[in-house]
Amino acid sequence: MIRSRPAPVRTLLACGLAAPLFVVVILTEGALRPGYRSVDHFISELSLGRWGWIQIANFIVTGLLLFAFAVGLRRALPTGRGFRSAPILAAACGLALITAGVFSMDPTPSYHPDSSVPDKPTLHGTIHGFMPFAVYLALAALACVLGRRFGAERRRAWMWYCFTTAVATPATFMLAATQYNFQTQVGHNHGLWNRVSLAIGFGWLGLVALRLILDAADERRAPGATTTPGRRLTAQS
Repeated sequence: MIRSRPAPVRTLLACGLAAPLFVVVILTEGALRPGYRSVDHFISELSLGRWGWIQIANFIVTGLLLFAFAVGLRRALPTGRGFRSAPILAAACGLALITAGVFSMDPTPSYHPDSSVPDKPTLHGTIHGFMPFAVYLALAALACVLGRRFGAERRRAWMWYCFTTAVATPATFMLAATQYNFQTQVGHNHGLWNRVSLAIGFGWLGLVALRLILDAADERRAPGATTTPGRRLTAQS
């Protein structure tokens, strides 16, 4: 029996690049969808209507790829600060995205193509409503964990980038929430801030994945070399 070889670490880490691609998809689809206004609609509303399957697939595929990225994190960070929590948080973010795809949001008065607005929230709509908070919480926590690790390795620029992301991502999402009336399900500019928060958080995740890929490549080229704390994520807790 032939055993399959485990996926290379760099391949698994490259799955983290799905995060910025997720943003590209929602920006493109939002611009092309008839009757949809990116500035005044949440990204989850793209999962409604005839073409909703595109955003549903975007949620699920990105979530699965973040699971693979979490495995890559576990292999790339065998020891040190966050070597357990970082992969768990990345997987939690992926799980929240998958759940958001499986349980679509309810149609709203402002956007409900091919369907009617329910009199009261459905179970799947309620489940979906909690997923954005889970995604942003997991992202912010992951940014804090990796920020502490970068700080221990004296990679100050990356450390502050992580900590800034940990604050800016949930803050901009909460700003989006303040622009939306959850009782009437109507708002203005919340879609814009929804996209800003995703661009900040998922853009950061893609850049971190790229940084880790480059670190893994450096190690592969010089496997016997002694690395300094500023070159790789190998700081001990």
